[in-house]
Amino acid sequence: MDVTAIINLLHKSVSNKDYDFVPTAKNRNSRRKYGLTLYDIEDFLKSITEEDLVSGPEIDRDMPSEKVYIFMKEIITGVTFYVKIKKDSKVTYDRIKILSCHEAEY
Repeated sequence: MDVTAIINLLHKSVSNKDYDFVPTAKNRNSRRKYGLTLYDIEDFLKSITEEDLVSGPEIDRDMPSEKVYIFMKEIITGVTFYVKIKKDSKVTYDRIKILSCHEAEY
């Protein structure tokens, strides 16, 4: 899957509210720290473009047969979020799995 296809799948999955968002502590803590609602996160994810890609497709370290894509984009002024996504292989149709969506660590 190329970057255009994965972004299209991201936008479609988020718009349809049919995605898997991994509930890691980093993801939850970043959302709380900046007072972001799930709607804010969804709007942010729908704004990601090819220009925001920093890496990928690359091999998923936990699932070597799958590819991940990494994006970084400013979510609010002065705050950049790190987003790692892949096609969700746990379902029989196309949807996105959001592995990471949290404040970038430099």
